Amino acid sequence: MSDYITTYSGTHFDPTNPEPEKIQVTDIAHALSLICRGNGHVKTFFSVGQHCINCALEAEARGYSNRLILASLLHDASECYMSDVPRPFKKTLPEYQKQEKHLLDVIYRWFLGSALSDEEQTALKQIDDDLLFYDLKELLNESSDGEAPELHIPLSYEVQPFEAVERKYLQLYYLYQGNTSCDLLLRKIKVTSNHAIRQQIQFILNCYRKAAELGHPDAVRCLNQLEVKFSRFLSGK
Repeated sequence: MSDYITTYSGTHFDPTNPEPEKIQVTDIAHALSLICRGNGHVKTFFSVGQHCINCALEAEARGYSNRLILASLLHDASECYMSDVPRPFKKTLPEYQKQEKHLLDVIYRWFLGSALSDEEQTALKQIDDDLLFYDLKELLNESSDGEAPELHIPLSYEVQPFEAVERKYLQLYYLYQGNTSCDLLLRKIKVTSNHAIRQQIQFILNCYRKAAELGHPDAVRCLNQLEVKFSRFLSGK
């Protein structure tokens, strides 16, 4: 038997020995839009992709950094390759937890440039747990201890076509990846060569263009702002 899975894009990927260059956001968006939250024990279909979108939007509404917003969108990306394991069972699987953490760190480094700090992990876990409170209530009629956490976004548990969730996930990915890369470039611009800056600007422009093509309402504005902000580099001067 093979030691790899075949992803939506046709990529052969070994989750236990992940090669970063084989990680594709299109695979993540597609798979997570088709994986059901709660191991399928829900009143109606609600995907992991929808949950990740909600986490990203909540992170944005709480005023977190673009990097943490993008991390929130990607925080369950390992499930694209390893599937999901319910929390009570996962606690008994130390090797699974080790492999999952390693894969997530690889994913974060690939898309964010580095693994998450302890502070970022804590903030992300809080968002994840807060949304879990409402997922349990709305999808399972399950009450949780304590008061309902305050959310800053409206929640909808309406069943959506997986194609719509996949498209929304990619919209947000390309926008937040552009924003995150722009933030990083602004911090490094004084110690980076003009050639490297132009390469990074082209990457960011491509992210915004893809977000615009997918219909994100803010993408064109971000594209225009970037072109103005870095006009002297784009002109080659």
